[in-house]
This record gives sequence, C-alpha cells and structure tokens, in this order.
Amino acid sequence: MAKSDIVTENDISSALILSFHRFWKECCEGDPIPHRTHFTPESLLPWIGHVQIVEVIDGGRDFYHRIIGTVIVTVIGRDLSRKYVSESDYQIGAAAMLARYRETTARAIPTFRKGSMIWALNKSWIPFESVTAPVSHGGGEVDQLVTVIDFPDRGRQGER
Repeated sequence: MAKSDIVTENDISSALILSFHRFWKECCEGDPIPHRTHFTPESLLPWIGHVQIVEVIDGGRDFYHRIIGTVIVTVIGRDLSRKYVSESDYQIGAAAMLARYRETTARAIPTFRKGSMIWALNKSWIPFESVTAPVSHGGGEVDQLVTVIDFPDRGRQGER
C-alpha cells in the first residue's frame, strides 16, 4: 500500500495554503462547515490561480470539476474544468482521486496534503502542498470541495 500524503497543518510551510485555511475557518462563522456563498471569485482572488473547485455529485459517487486555476493547469498540462473526476486522466488514476475527494467529503474537515507530482513542462517531479476544504449550501452536508494547491519550488524549476 502506498504511503499517504495526508499531513497536518503543522507540516505545511506554504503561506498560500495556510492563509486559505485561515480564510476557510473565518468563513465558518461558528458552523462546522462554511456556506459556499463565502467562496466567490472576488473572495478567492488571493489564491485564484491555485484554486480547484469540485462539486460533490450524489453524496460522493462522483465529483465535477467546476474550475481549475491557471497555475494548476500549467503544472499538470491540461484543464480538467467541466469534467467529471471519474472521466478525467490523472497521473495517480481517477479511482485514487475519487477516493481522496470522498475521504474529505466524509471527514467534513480540511485535508492537508504534501508530496510531489509530475510537472507537465519538463516531466520532472515537483513538490506540492495543498488543502482541500469542504463547503456547503447549509445544513452541514458537504456539496462542494475547494482545493488550493501551491508548488513552492515552481520558480526554481524553470518557470517561464
């Protein structure tokens, strides 16, 4: 079995990830999960190129990529926006991505990850840090996940 890339908040060094997590907590306003109306393009501006939003379909049977930020698209080399996760091509496989999203949906708390992924520009491994945070229309049921991914070494990997 592969080693999990789930880490704690204390293992994250990216200011981008930590600032988004603070924003998510502020949006909770005393609720366990914030209302998705807090997550507008304007409010997400500090993280916008690093944001990935997926809709939870049928309680987690599948997930739909609402939007993938331009930085993420550049690193992975394709735009998965407006595609179902089950039908998307991931380096780790669609089943693994579905499992990740289902886990965060079920836990209903932010999930921090740290590891490496293939960078499309030169096919090298590039480190990443991320947080996937649940949001809701209300009532506590997770119906959307907002992920912010940072690639701390990207500028040192020959970024153009």
